[in-house]
Amino acid sequence: MKILILSDIHGNREALDAVCEKADMVFCLGDLVNYGPYPGACIERIRGLTDKVVRGNHDNAVGKDMDCGCSPKYKELSDAGKMFTKNALHAGEKDFLGNLPVTLNVEIEGKRFVLSHGSPGGDMYKYLRPDVSDEQFKTELTNVTADIVFLGHTHFPMVRKINGVTVVNPGSVGQPRDGIPLASYAVWEDGRIEIKRVRYDIEATVKGLQSTAIPSAQVSMLAKILREGGM
Repeated sequence: MKILILSDIHGNREALDAVCEKADMVFCLGDLVNYGPYPGACIERIRGLTDKVVRGNHDNAVGKDMDCGCSPKYKELSDAGKMFTKNALHAGEKDFLGNLPVTLNVEIEGKRFVLSHGSPGGDMYKYLRPDVSDEQFKTELTNVTADIVFLGHTHFPMVRKINGVTVVNPGSVGQPRDGIPLASYAVWEDGRIEIKRVRYDIEATVKGLQSTAIPSAQVSMLAKILREGGM
């Protein structure tokens, strides 16, 4: 059994299309939209790949017209992207985003998987970065029954083993922030987990951003993040 794990696509169609690895199943950990120029295309692609999708904070912000809960560093970018994204999507797409589950429990071949965006318990706003202590992770995993937990949100790939539970963040497909400007994703195959990176046409995404209604100052900031893998 081979599972492709995707997260934080953020409307980046070129990056999503570059992740063309075939698998038996696909898990998506949320944030299909915002920051990128092609939210509708990314929603359509993911819906065609899988029904194992959880809601990210940006999906929630667009689908339910709420605040993204972003850090001050990204709030300006998020608000500009949200306005564009809301206008670019039709009501059915926004309804899809707003009604995605916060967590999913999936059992395959005797292995128990938990899918969530921010924390194992379903807090889509919580950042659990690679440098989080084992003690905090143990607290986060209280009352979580799983062999493998898949999380997104931080845009930093991670594989940790905590009290017998494997915790995996595949990184961001559409907006990596770990200094590596390549689409990041994970593959689970017969008990083995691997973080993978793939090149995509960054300049095509930048060109797409330049054709949106997002203000030019924010487009320049987004282009810098894409080109450099963070800011």
